[in-house]
Amino acid sequence: MAYFDNNATSRPCEVALVAYSEALSEDWRNPSSPSTTAARVQVKLDLAREKLASFFGTHPAGISFTSGATESNNAVFSHLAGGSSPDARVLLSPVEHPSVRESASRYFPSRVDELSTDGSGIVDPAAIAPALEANEVVLVSVMAANNETGIIQMWEQIADVCRVHGVPFHCDATQWLGKLPSSQFNACDYLSASAHKFGGLKGVGLLKAPAKVSFIVGGEQEGGRRAGTENYPGAAAMLAALEEADSFGETPILEQARDAFEESLRASIPEIEVIGENASRLWNVSTLLLPRFDNLRWVGKLEKMGHEVSTGSACALAKDGPSHVSSAMGLSSEQARRVVRVSGSRETTPADWSALADAFRLADEELQADSPFSKVVSI
Repeated sequence: MAYFDNNATSRPCEVALVAYSEALSEDWRNPSSPSTTAARVQVKLDLAREKLASFFGTHPAGISFTSGATESNNAVFSHLAGGSSPDARVLLSPVEHPSVRESASRYFPSRVDELSTDGSGIVDPAAIAPALEANEVVLVSVMAANNETGIIQMWEQIADVCRVHGVPFHCDATQWLGKLPSSQFNACDYLSASAHKFGGLKGVGLLKAPAKVSFIVGGEQEGGRRAGTENYPGAAAMLAALEEADSFGETPILEQARDAFEESLRASIPEIEVIGENASRLWNVSTLLLPRFDNLRWVGKLEKMGHEVSTGSACALAKDGPSHVSSAMGLSSEQARRVVRVSGSRETTPADWSALADAFRLADEELQADSPFSKVVSI
């Protein structure tokens, strides 16, 4: 099966599996225990924290290991709500991940404002300052790159505006890390990510936040920020995966393979639309508005042909109606049901992309042949 659903989760890379296996075998003890062997695990955990902090140009005390970006995102809003006035508001882009949108609504009920965007769902940094001046804002949250479309936000410029106005900025970098450089994220006050999106394991992630932030109580682990026995094997695997991803450097060949896939699709299915094709996108994502047939029919047909794709965010598949991302980009409910997301990885070759384009062409032919409207009844 050719795997094209990496924005949902990626296959654990070999170096992550090795690091995890070694840590489980040798460093399974509780880092907070008083023994000498446990202290060695604590030293390794602190070293992993230091190395991860170096990726973001920040102090290790600001890095907390979490169970993933969903926990990290919830932690940001719960922490800020606890110290804010009843009138404090938060600003979000309308295309944020549900773990940002829903945690913001829970901890700031009726005090969440959405920033305006263009047709690609991109926030204009120039619109941030007026929004900050109009209300008491305690946080601006804009993701680095969208999980459904791969479209990149101008998060660095937004962070600059927030800094000038003295308002904290949060960036969900879950889709960015492991694909593009991370050194500029020191501009973010809060940063969240999940290891399994870039070759690490599920159940581990990180939160970059001011060292004073405490979000799970019941112990002094993580410097008093997050209670609970630390998952050193998961942290070691996450670090190994991020180090490997960072070693690849630029990705022009991978982006060219994705672009060639889209051009091939246009040649065989001229009515197809590539969502966000004129915007900056992650090199691994192609989100397609197909001219006909429900997206689940496309997913099923392509899977039978050996290609695993998705209809969009795995976090929203159980919900009725179009995703909030599709709605924010102006798609109708009917159009949203024709959206298919393709997301490759560094392991995806140009031949894989080419074979997927051929499969789309064949799937279109078979779906049209199967359609009752394509059959002529003789009288």
